[in-house]
Amino acid sequence: MEVLLALTIGGLVLVAATALLITISQAWANRPATRDAFDAHVNGVAHFLAALLDDASLPDQPNSKDEGEIVDLKNPIGFSDIDDPLVSFFLKEAPPLLFNPHGKSVKVRAYLYPEEGDALSLLWYSELQELEKDEKGNLQPVEEDALMKTIISPFCKEVYYCYYGEEDDEEDDIKTWEISSDLLESEKKDGFRIPEFMKLVFSWDDEDLERTISLPIKRLSSSGIEPEPQ
Repeated sequence: MEVLLALTIGGLVLVAATALLITISQAWANRPATRDAFDAHVNGVAHFLAALLDDASLPDQPNSKDEGEIVDLKNPIGFSDIDDPLVSFFLKEAPPLLFNPHGKSVKVRAYLYPEEGDALSLLWYSELQELEKDEKGNLQPVEEDALMKTIISPFCKEVYYCYYGEEDDEEDDIKTWEISSDLLESEKKDGFRIPEFMKLVFSWDDEDLERTISLPIKRLSSSGIEPEPQ
């Protein structure tokens, strides 16, 4: 009798374990494919922007040095001075995503354009287009509609700017991180400070994912030696 009872209980436990395994397997097989697609999209956008900024370089200018700021803050054509500038950088050759119907996408000036609560896009133009200098001496397309726009992510709803320390901090000073939804104004010059990082927040179906993008602010000369101040 005891042996029969033990076999019965063992059989029930085995059936329950099998049912649980089947339930877990079905839940995994029927999981929402869009969830995986969202994760893949966020990772893809982060890798794309990181690679894009890694390829950024200084514009080709006569009598220019090999060192300087890779990332700048500028207003493209159609943006007034009351608007905050956009993170801008130069690409000697743009990726295929930046398709130019008028020719090759080379010598491209690009701007990261976070449309508040809407999407993250790239505004850009090629120096092979017809250009003219604006009031600040920056080259811009002659016509506003010549500035092209490429959507990078419709799920990027928020952008934050990450700063490390203050402008007047010495090398030995203790520095802290400050994260702001707006660019911080510079205390040393007119305009804004260039952040060290950008934090992108992607939203879908009540779920948020964050990714941080490093901004290569300055690139040294090919010798790797920073010139001494005059």
